[in-house]
Amino acid sequence: MTAKRGKILTFANPKGGVGKSTLSCLITAMLKWSNNYDNVQLIDADKQGSSVRLLQRICSDISCSHYPISYEYDKLNIMLLEQLISNYRMRKNNVLVIDTPARPDQEGVDLISKSHAVIVPVSNTLAELPVTLDFVKKLDSAKERFKRIHPHIVIIPNKIHANRKHLKDFVEYFDNLDVVIGPPIHDSSFIRKVYIQNYSINKIEKETIFNDLDKVLKFLKKYVMDEELDEIYRLDNKYDRATNISLIK
Repeated sequence: MTAKRGKILTFANPKGGVGKSTLSCLITAMLKWSNNYDNVQLIDADKQGSSVRLLQRICSDISCSHYPISYEYDKLNIMLLEQLISNYRMRKNNVLVIDTPARPDQEGVDLISKSHAVIVPVSNTLAELPVTLDFVKKLDSAKERFKRIHPHIVIIPNKIHANRKHLKDFVEYFDNLDVVIGPPIHDSSFIRKVYIQNYSINKIEKETIFNDLDKVLKFLKKYVMDEELDEIYRLDNKYDRATNISLIK
C-alpha cells in the first residue's frame, strides 16, 4: 500500500471526565502496536499532564511530550504545536496524536481545526451530550463556512453499558451535522485499573475492552488513516450538507 501523508488525530471535548485522555493513550498505543506506521507520537496539551504519565504505563517506548495550552501559558506552546502539525503533515506514514485540555480557548479550537480528524469521546448522559453538541456545532460551522472537509469529526460513544446494542440515539442527537459515529467503547473496570497498574499489549489483549479498542482502531484506519472519508468527499465533488455519512459502518 502506498504510504499516506502524515495524519494528525486530536482527541477533544470541552467536557471533562469523558475519557478523552485515557482513550487518546490507548489508541496511541494501539497505533504503535499495529506496526503500520513509521512513527507514532503523542502530545499532551493539557496542563495536568495525565496522558504523559498514563502512556508511560502502557507503552513507554512511544515519544510523548507535554505542551500545555491555556490562558495561563504564553503562546509559545501554540506556536510549537502548529509547527509540529505542519511537520507531521509532510511526513508520510507518521501519526501525531494530540490530547487537548477541557474547555479549550479560541486559540485551542483553532489548533484543533488544523487536525486531519477530531476524535470526540462522549457517553449518552445529559451531563455530557449537550456540551459536546455545542462543541461539535462550533467545529462543524467553521468547516461549512470555509467549505473544508477537515477536520473529520468522529464521535466515539464511550462508557456504554454492556447490554446496549443500538446507538440510534447518538446518530439522531448529532443529526444534520457533518460527523461520523464510530464503534462504541463499553464501560469497563479496566479503565480504572489502568491508572494504577502497568500494562503491556499482552495484558491489554486479555481485557474485554481490547475488542472495542480494536474496532475503533480499524474504523480510524479505514476512514481516516487510509483516507476513505476524503475519497467520499472527493466523489461528491462538493461540500454537500445533505449527505449523511453518520451511518457508515
